[in-house]
Amino acid sequence: MDYSDTTVIIPVKDEPAVGMVARQVLKELKNCKVIVIYKDEADRDNVGFSDRNMTVMRQKGSGKGVACVQAARKVKTDILCFIDGDATYEARDLKKAVALVRGGADMALGNRLNRLDREAMPAFIEVGNRIITQTANLLYGLRLTDSQSGLRAIRKGAFDRLQLSEQFFGIETEMNVMAIKNGFKVVETPIGYHKRIGSSKQVKTLDGVKLLLTDFKFLFRKPSGE
Repeated sequence: MDYSDTTVIIPVKDEPAVGMVARQVLKELKNCKVIVIYKDEADRDNVGFSDRNMTVMRQKGSGKGVACVQAARKVKTDILCFIDGDATYEARDLKKAVALVRGGADMALGNRLNRLDREAMPAFIEVGNRIITQTANLLYGLRLTDSQSGLRAIRKGAFDRLQLSEQFFGIETEMNVMAIKNGFKVVETPIGYHKRIGSSKQVKTLDGVKLLLTDFKFLFRKPSGE
């Protein structure tokens, strides 16, 4: 199948596996575009190859949210995707998310909790994830199982309307909430999730509390255009 309508963004910071992830994306999604956006120079070297369909760009400023928005400005395709550069996600699962967007969804998220590798996500992280997700569900009328998933696809036009401003890991929550506030159709699909390659970046208790508080941040924020 042809994926020339799709661009995959890979935000990275200290990701030794980013080259492997980029190769897998290019292999699985034929003719897609890939944007690797890096914070540290070492990650540029970690890519380790060049391809006519891949752009490697340096991030200005700090934070995953900043990286995602900056890279998205370069996207010219109808669909854009996000996947982390640590090999925790399977590149082929992007196909499921893209298929749902092509089928009428505005945004599709990968649900890691459907078949979880315990080594990849300890029980306390899973519990925290579920609390964050269910809180957002109650506050905003979402119907998600895994709101913090880093694998997702979204229509470019829908993404542009979200007007995202979160600088760090709250970007996932902001995308979910603003999508619903704008009346967009948000769906999930089961995906695999594996142990990270490289040093651990599992969120600590304080990080989890910050993410939970982010759930409340957008209660009074209006949809774009209002």
